[in-house]
Amino acid sequence: MKRILKLERHLPEFEDGELVRAVMDMEDISSELLKRFGFVEPFDVGQVVLPSVHLGPAARRNASGYEVVHRDQPMQEMTRLQSWKRMEWHGRDKIEVEDFIQRTYRRYPRTYVAGEGVEFTIMARPDGSKVIASPPYHPTEDADSLLMAANLVIEGFAGVEFVRAELLPPLRVPVKRLNWEIFPQGRVPWDQVKKEVDRVTERAPASVKPVIRARVDAVQQYGPDFAAIGRAGFDGYWVFGFTNHGLYVLESRMLDNATYVLDADWQVVSQLTKAEVINSDLAVARLIHDGSWAEKLDRVLRHVLSTKAA
Repeated sequence: MKRILKLERHLPEFEDGELVRAVMDMEDISSELLKRFGFVEPFDVGQVVLPSVHLGPAARRNASGYEVVHRDQPMQEMTRLQSWKRMEWHGRDKIEVEDFIQRTYRRYPRTYVAGEGVEFTIMARPDGSKVIASPPYHPTEDADSLLMAANLVIEGFAGVEFVRAELLPPLRVPVKRLNWEIFPQGRVPWDQVKKEVDRVTERAPASVKPVIRARVDAVQQYGPDFAAIGRAGFDGYWVFGFTNHGLYVLESRMLDNATYVLDADWQVVSQLTKAEVINSDLAVARLIHDGSWAEKLDRVLRHVLSTKAA
């Protein structure tokens, strides 16, 4: 089974009002597949993860959403920063220099549609056996979310089962979300951070990588004391924090995204979906990645940090 197109063709009969989970027994799942999905050893009950974006199209759509392209509307002019190398004379020597230029291009308008953001939890049945389970959904009222959950399980493990939510008892252990890898707080190990940034940008075009690195370097100058790298469904995102001020800068490898400056406790930030970041009141600034990005970042951070310090 590759995916489900129509939920009603595969969903067993449930009584009206019953909540349903999409699940998969862990007994016959290899550790490699569990890690690929986003879980970590020893795969304890209570682990919660947004499935890795590398699973396939359903996982990417679930984590990052998608865009609707309006080809019936006039095209818009867009800009994008990129690296540009050129030769320049310095006295008698001709050397290579690198600049950032703003490339202009045209495209049809697009509307961003947020992903479902379905997370999965390792749960235990009364007999002690473990399952990977989606949140409970109503088969008709939450049909889209349940369909997404089913296809994520299929994408990860090549099968899915639907069970009544009540068959899985409530968790009796603390929930542990695995969406972020947090570096030790205090002095940020920038060498490690930059290695992780290079890892998630290795497939980016050569003209784009320097732009992403420059954004990381720009934030570094303000002395954050916290860093976290997104993993699983948040792969490609990183956060730098100023914990004494309750301020966090959310960045991404995607050039068409924006930088979000968030005013909140990390425990709150770490549980937000991308859609919640965009729509919540926690963002004190949304900085578009254009030629004036560095200046806007400087104004926001200097203003917010000085205000909070006072």
